[in-house]
Amino acid sequence: MFRNMLKRSFLSIKRKLSRTIILTLIFFMMANLVLAAITIKTAVGAQMDYAKSTLGGTVTIQADMDAIREAQKEEIENGSDRKEMFKNMMRPAITVETANKIAEYSDYVKDYSYELSTSANSADLEIVESESGSEMPGGPNGLGDRMRGSSSSSSKLDSDITISGINAYAYIAGVQNETITIKDGTYFDEDSNDKAMISYEFAELNSLKVGDKFKIKNVYTGKAVELEVIGIYDSSEERANANAIYMNIETAAKFLSDSDYNDGEYDVSNVNYYMINSDKAEEFVEKINTDFAELAENNMKIAVDTSEYDAMSSSIESVGSFATTILIIVIVAAIIIITLIVTINVKDRRYEMGVLLSLGAHKSNIIGQIAAELLIVGTFGFVLASVSGTFLAKAMGQSILESQTASSAQQSERNFGRPGTQTRGGSSDMPTPPEGAGMGGSNMKQRMLANSNKDVKLDINATPIDFVLLFATGYLVIVLALILPSINVLRYQPKEILAGKE
Repeated sequence: MFRNMLKRSFLSIKRKLSRTIILTLIFFMMANLVLAAITIKTAVGAQMDYAKSTLGGTVTIQADMDAIREAQKEEIENGSDRKEMFKNMMRPAITVETANKIAEYSDYVKDYSYELSTSANSADLEIVESESGSEMPGGPNGLGDRMRGSSSSSSKLDSDITISGINAYAYIAGVQNETITIKDGTYFDEDSNDKAMISYEFAELNSLKVGDKFKIKNVYTGKAVELEVIGIYDSSEERANANAIYMNIETAAKFLSDSDYNDGEYDVSNVNYYMINSDKAEEFVEKINTDFAELAENNMKIAVDTSEYDAMSSSIESVGSFATTILIIVIVAAIIIITLIVTINVKDRRYEMGVLLSLGAHKSNIIGQIAAELLIVGTFGFVLASVSGTFLAKAMGQSILESQTASSAQQSERNFGRPGTQTRGGSSDMPTPPEGAGMGGSNMKQRMLANSNKDVKLDINATPIDFVLLFATGYLVIVLALILPSINVLRYQPKEILAGKE
């Protein structure tokens, strides 16, 4: 009986060729959209995991200005002189030892950075002067003044060189802005002691090249420190300080005063920890608060910034949501359309079914024959869709993604700098994160737009699991579409059908 049922199914498929073609096209289009939606959702999940690991967020230790202002308010209420209080105010800082201990939490921290700024005396070297004839203030992108920590008193001394220390060249704001580039030589790192990067102008003025050594003096002790030129940088910033010298933290610490150096327990600023996974950022903050309670006592606070991950994930999540909507609509529409076609087909074949039933065929065999026809035609449509569905998924996914990222970019453009806009947690003291574009409104905007357009990509390729889900979904649609026609078949009585035919 089963063999006869399959034979009748094949004969019916061949006999009703137009119906077979229509059903094949319906299954083919449905399967294309289903595979596209499934593939896009798989790609979205993979990209979200990738985003969490590459843009895991930044945890920053910074001054708690609210607590500082509250303390100032109490001092004023107790009769303190406002002018003297503000004149002598120093923002709290974190020691390099504490910063390094926190960085040892390898379960959370992927990388970290902190900075140290002081000044030096050029000794016998020539200084690059500005148009006004005086030495250039600050540092590239204002880095010199921004990085100044507990050694800020150095600005009162006779100094003409800005010392900018950071534990890795890649975290210099100008490097991340792409306003600073290496013209000759290479970059420094934590192990590049007594090596420094100087500007092209400074090098030319003093006839220095990579590998040469030069001396500059500590403005506090007068001690000369010999440095080797490891690289020569060029800055495209309009008011870049050509007298800024970059080096690692350990080398920069040699230009601190004895009291600031404090036997190696000197303070660093702009302490950033770059997370392995954004989901663990809050857990990491809790651990810091527990293990280093003295930070809060010293008016320091820990801020979490996942704006880069949020900027990327919002667009990707929109694509995933759209794919889910498409999947639901396609499945429901396919069930309805196939149900209508099969129902009409069953009514057209009432006489055939009445003959089969009168010859002893079971109603389950009739239903099985209809199911077999749909499964054969559907399988053929699914196989065809397996070839074209991936291409459709890529086209759909990229189109949706471009639309969403363009919308995000426009929103960032409209909201940036306005009240209520999320800009680095709302704190003006928030330091520059990796992959950021430095401090300041325009640079922040550039980074947000870059995250919305450049970094968001979907690698859409169907996996074996996606194909399994395609066929499983397709066969489920067929089963659901058979429910109503099967009820009609079960109601048929052969005698009534044949009598009605005659």
